[in-house]
Formats: sequence, C-alpha cells, structure tokens
Amino acid sequence: MNYLIIGILSLAVCVFIILNYIFDLLSGLGNIKKTYSVKSNDDGYFILSLIVKLSDYLSRNISKINSKYLAAYTAKTDAMLKILDYPYTKFNGGSLFVFQLLCALGGICLGFAVAGFDFPVMFCAGFLFFMLPYIKVFETYKKKRTAVIKQLPNTADLLSVMLGAGIDFNNALLKIAAISEGYFAKEIETVNSKTAMGVNTKQALSELAGKYDIAQLNLFVRTLNSALESGAGISDSINKLSEQLKLENASIAEKKAQEAPVKMLIPMVLLMFPTIFILLFAPIIISFMASGGL
Repeated sequence: MNYLIIGILSLAVCVFIILNYIFDLLSGLGNIKKTYSVKSNDDGYFILSLIVKLSDYLSRNISKINSKYLAAYTAKTDAMLKILDYPYTKFNGGSLFVFQLLCALGGICLGFAVAGFDFPVMFCAGFLFFMLPYIKVFETYKKKRTAVIKQLPNTADLLSVMLGAGIDFNNALLKIAAISEGYFAKEIETVNSKTAMGVNTKQALSELAGKYDIAQLNLFVRTLNSALESGAGISDSINKLSEQLKLENASIAEKKAQEAPVKMLIPMVLLMFPTIFILLFAPIIISFMASGGL
C-alpha cells in the first residue's frame, strides 16, 4: 500500500513536470507568433484543441449546476486565467474545472489499473491529478503578478526620465514597451495598441489595473490618470510614485524574509528531525536489543 501511494505520488510529480513543460513550450510559441505576427491555425495543436473543445462542451452543462461554491471556484480561476498568456487563454473557469475533472478521472483509472479496486489509492490518485492543472495555473498566475510588481518601479523611473526629457506621455509608453522586457512591458504594449485603435489612454490604463487587481498597480494607474487630468508636474508625481513603490517592494521582501524561518519549521520537523533522531538513537536501540535489554 505504501509503495503504491509513493509510486502514484512520483507519477503525479512526473505528470506535473510534463504538463509544466508543455504549457511553457506552448506559451513560448504563442509569444513568438505574436512577436513576429505569424498567423496560424491553433487547431494545428490537435491534442490541445481536442482538450479545449471537450472542456468547453462539458462546461456548458457544469454551468447549469446551482452551487455557490462551484460558482466561486470557477470565478476565482477565471480571474487568474484572464491575466495569463497562451495557451491559458483557451480556457475559462468552467472549462478548466472540467479539465480538472478529466484529469481526476484519468488518475482514478490509473489508480485502479495499479492497485485494483482500492478506494484510498484511487481517491489519492484522483485528487492529485485533479489538483495538477490548478497548481500549474496558480503557479503561473503568482509568478506573473510578482514579476509585474517588481517591474513597476523601473517602469516608473523610465517614464519619469522620458517625461522630464520632454517626450510626451504616449510616445514615452511606446519607447518603454520597445526597450523593456518582461510581463509588464507586454501589458504596456497592449495599452499602446488600444490607444492606437482610438481608446482613451486613461481608459486603457484603468482596464490594465482592473485586469490584475494589484494594489501597487492600482496606485500606479491612479497616479498616472490624475497626472494626465491635471497636466501639471506629471514627471514629479511619477518620480515620487517610483520611490513609494520601491519602499513597498522593500517592505514586502522584508516581510517574506521574516516569514521564511517559520515556514522552514514544517519541513524540518517532518523530514529532517525524524532522520536525525533515527541516525542518533537507532544504533543505541539496536545494541540495547541485541544485549537482551528488551
């Protein structure tokens, strides 16, 4: 039993690594196509297209279920998927939940094939495979949010310098998108595309803030919009904003550093301390038993 559970856990880790590699590869291909304006049919990825179409079809029936917990879960995952890139854009909250159910069904079948009709093994396998897609989405979502927060002060510094040099706001955004790298540079490029199509700059920035719902980004957008409305001292306002964002990022990093020792206690207590106790006391117990002490 223990070996079966360990084997299923190892297989789940392998599946997660493969899933992570495939989604990262597809994301990289999507970015390349977007960068070089390569037009292609997404149905060329047969397996991905099949999974998405099946998930979309089944999610129509799932959406009919009146459950506040299911609605809250799908709304939460849908909010995470909105800020992610291809291939995550192919999913929504409902279709991702269906994809998780399909993965759980695959895990249950795998548990049955390995251990027979053993309910604990089948349940563990199904639960692990159910959580794998969500873990991948949450990991990518958290990574992108963290990257955007880290890139905000540098973007504010660049914007302040360019505005101080006499470059107008929209051209400054264009230059920042051209010379910068990372997730936030892509979002600035999206803002530039919207303004080029006639969308108001303040509206495009507000949509960006609403998409991520990050406190630092909301502050960044509010400062830009208020400076654009007043039209006076925009460079000084952004410079002060940059200093404030740097202080907030430093406080966040300091808080995480203070939490690190507490988080390390759990793996130390569960993994390291038992091993140390076994190495220390096992020879004593064995020698004591060999001498007839027990």
